[in-house]
Amino acid sequence: MVAHSKISGAVGKKQIALLHVAKRDLALDDETYRDILLRFGGCSSSKELDAFGFDHVMKYFTALGFRSDWTKRTFGERRGMASPAQIDLIRSLWRQYTGEDDPSDSGLNAWLNRFQKVAALRFVDVQKATKVIAALKAMVARV
Repeated sequence: MVAHSKISGAVGKKQIALLHVAKRDLALDDETYRDILLRFGGCSSSKELDAFGFDHVMKYFTALGFRSDWTKRTFGERRGMASPAQIDLIRSLWRQYTGEDDPSDSGLNAWLNRFQKVAALRFVDVQKATKVIAALKAMVARV
């Protein structure tokens, strides 16, 4: 069982849905799924998971062969690069600023290239992500 503190709060609906997609795709029965939650997440229900537990359960599901679109869309965990949470926040702020969804990131990538000197979202590192988020928050506040 994973010992950790529940300081980071419960996971959201999208994360719970992702867990259920992984359960389905991996053809896990309820008993096996709950055993995994308990062993790697420290709880017996996805609604009780915190971010730390969610990350550990998803890493185990990935080791079992699960691949999600979310990992492709957020580029996964990469050392020194923007975290999946930062990528999601940048996209969310961009949507708020432009008022439209940009599935290909073409508009966002053009803005990043022009004003942040980064060719595309996938090349944003941790330090640049902080600057990009601050800039986008300011742009959203002005709209």
